Amino acid sequence: MNILKRFVIIFILTTGLGTYAQQAKDSVSTEVVEVSRSFTPKVQDAHKLDVNPETAQIPEKKIAVNYQIQSVPVASTFSPEKGGMANFNVGVTKNDAYKSYVSIAGGNYLDIEGSAFVYYPVTEKLGSAINLKHYSAQGGKVDNFQYLPYGKTRADVLFNYVSDKSEWNMDLGYLARQSQLHLEPNPIGPLTPEDAESKQKLSHNNFLIDLNGRFKDSFLKSMKLNYNSYWDVYNNNENKLNFISKLQFPVGSLNLNMGVQADLVSGDVGNNNQLDLGINNNISYKNMDFGLLPAIQIENDNLIFNLGAKIFYQNQDTLYKKIQFMPDVNINLNLIYEKLSAYAGVTGGILQNSYAEHTEKNPYLVANTNILPGLIPYDIYGGINGAFSSAFSYEIKLGYRKINNYAFYVTNGMPFTNYQMLYDNMSQSYFKTAFNIGVGKKLDLKLKLDYRQNNPEHLQKAINLPDYEFASILDFHPTEKLHFDIILKNIGSRSFSGLDNDNLPGFTDLNIGVRYQVNKQFTSFLKGYNLLNNSYQKYYAYPVQKLQVLGGIAYKFDIPDNN
Repeated sequence: MNILKRFVIIFILTTGLGTYAQQAKDSVSTEVVEVSRSFTPKVQDAHKLDVNPETAQIPEKKIAVNYQIQSVPVASTFSPEKGGMANFNVGVTKNDAYKSYVSIAGGNYLDIEGSAFVYYPVTEKLGSAINLKHYSAQGGKVDNFQYLPYGKTRADVLFNYVSDKSEWNMDLGYLARQSQLHLEPNPIGPLTPEDAESKQKLSHNNFLIDLNGRFKDSFLKSMKLNYNSYWDVYNNNENKLNFISKLQFPVGSLNLNMGVQADLVSGDVGNNNQLDLGINNNISYKNMDFGLLPAIQIENDNLIFNLGAKIFYQNQDTLYKKIQFMPDVNINLNLIYEKLSAYAGVTGGILQNSYAEHTEKNPYLVANTNILPGLIPYDIYGGINGAFSSAFSYEIKLGYRKINNYAFYVTNGMPFTNYQMLYDNMSQSYFKTAFNIGVGKKLDLKLKLDYRQNNPEHLQKAINLPDYEFASILDFHPTEKLHFDIILKNIGSRSFSGLDNDNLPGFTDLNIGVRYQVNKQFTSFLKGYNLLNNSYQKYYAYPVQKLQVLGGIAYKFDIPDNN
């Protein structure tokens, strides 16, 4: 708590220094390119709440041109998009109209990063694009420690169709991730170096389909369909299908919003013979839920009241079939116009656990148990948000929630350090605050603090969940050509076994990115990660790489439109 108190004091002092006009962000379209950042606090959107139910947000624009180089992971085996603390684009200004780019970069630990986005307009209404991203690090020995290699590759084919009545977006993608398990110093049983090298290699593969639609002049406002087919080196395989749509019907002077949602997860757990664990699971699972999310919004000049519910039929293949009901009610009171609003509510939801999604968070998982869905029967919250001035916006939120079947990641023994999922019910009290401060159009500072008290029902302590997370991002561009990002993140200690004395210490991570726009088409950039040179552990037995430096160039261009 002393560390937390110090950060809170620094947090408050820092927020008192900002005095600038906060700039509203324009939507990114094929004609406008804008810097996007990995951290965006939820500050007040004037005095308007989103209309419940909270269905999927579907892009309103054509295929977005995001000249983005994914952040370099700071962990020796983190997935590239998840491990990094920074996420900045190669240099562009808003008057640049190029729709395609390629970039290449390299760094220590034999890092290689490449990405490309190639946009081609097929017709006036149909656009297409190819999006490629790759990151890999060969690791190496530093201070007598061997950092393990890892990599991530993604390829997408994108389509966008716009007519007078509707807009459609389709994404066909393939995602491959490679990493390695940590070999214990004194593994149990005979294991030759050749066996160790072959058995510790991991691979996770996904084939993905995303289909989004938005509609005008129709009671069907939007729909979204996602499909994910997953397989790995352990003969685990899984298929996940998610459908969600939003409908709207007039009821007198009000509109009835109706969300319709369906989720299906089906898979088979492999035998894990690669690790010689002697496990022969032969487990199949099939989890399905179907939900209706009705809601009505009532509002006047100072009050917005959303009255809704979430009604789910939950079917777990072997354990239960039941109907779940959760309220979805919130109220927002505008106390001082655009300066101060108070809000409160209660909601809930289904957590449709998926092995594929969990391996994105923790690539060292070895499935040896059933995949069970979770549930948030209630989440009670309240807070305030607004803006003291055009220079300073804020949000403060308190809440308490109950989570059933929360999936914890637990270490699992020899000869390799791997993880499995352990389920437990948990109650969680939380406090969140976010601030946005800036100076003109040249400097933007975002601060965020999340504090949680996790209380599992059966475990002594919550496993691999920190009590607090603090993040600050400073975005500074002194000239049109030069841009800086400074990202500081602090994570509290975590228990890796659930016992009182088995803790991973907290850590502080500092990252800096610099880019220089040589001309309208060429940009050079340099990124520094883990600048404090800490070999901290995100997961037990997997320390992150120390100081990382990566530099590269990017080139923007257009494919001629012959239509």
